[in-house]
Amino acid sequence: MSKLIIFSIAILCILSGAQDSNARIDQAVQLYETRHLDIANLTKSYDILKELVATDSLNCRALYEFSKVHYIFGDKAVTKKDKLNYYQKGAEWARRAIKVNDQSARSHFWYMVHLGRIGQTKGVLNSLGLVPDIKREINRTLELDPRHTGALDARAMLYYELPGLFGGDLNKSLTALNQGIAIDSNYTILYVDMARVLIKKKDFEKARWFLNRCLSVMNPTYPADFAIDDKPDAEKLLKDIEKK
Repeated sequence: MSKLIIFSIAILCILSGAQDSNARIDQAVQLYETRHLDIANLTKSYDILKELVATDSLNCRALYEFSKVHYIFGDKAVTKKDKLNYYQKGAEWARRAIKVNDQSARSHFWYMVHLGRIGQTKGVLNSLGLVPDIKREINRTLELDPRHTGALDARAMLYYELPGLFGGDLNKSLTALNQGIAIDSNYTILYVDMARVLIKKKDFEKARWFLNRCLSVMNPTYPADFAIDDKPDAEKLLKDIEKK
């Protein structure tokens, strides 16, 4: 058998393996995106991605998707210890994805998300040392993908949560959220976070408008996030400011 034929066969095997991996990742993504229909789908997604990163440690997409699943589990966790465990492991998987491909906006995004969640879990004043890294990763994500609505939302919430003395700025939050809505008007978390900022500014009428806008979205970009988080949060916030 000639060297050319052997080389061709090897290339075909590599391509076939890559296609199979992508199909498995697609399956895992479809499962976690339908976790609101069956919570068992989240564990199934985790198991698929765990197997993939074990057999292909250089698959950037598998690594950052596995990082995302850790974030979902972290948000579901009840205790501070369990939350931090998921977020810290998720940050490590995203860091590995960045090492594989530093040009991956999603890898930088999920690394930043986990840093942010670690900061939120520990408390803002106990996590100010993380802020420079979080800002760097937000900026890097948007440098690689200027239309990354998740990174714009993260920028908005960083300005929202930080005390003014340390760079907090509600007007900058509103600017980032408006940019995100202009890009994707069906990304429902943007409306909830817009309302949070407006409530902090005591503009309750506008806050109610954005919360009702969230609830009126017919085709949310992320149906599971809408069903599990955004819709209940919007309804709760509406109730909280009902008489204000």
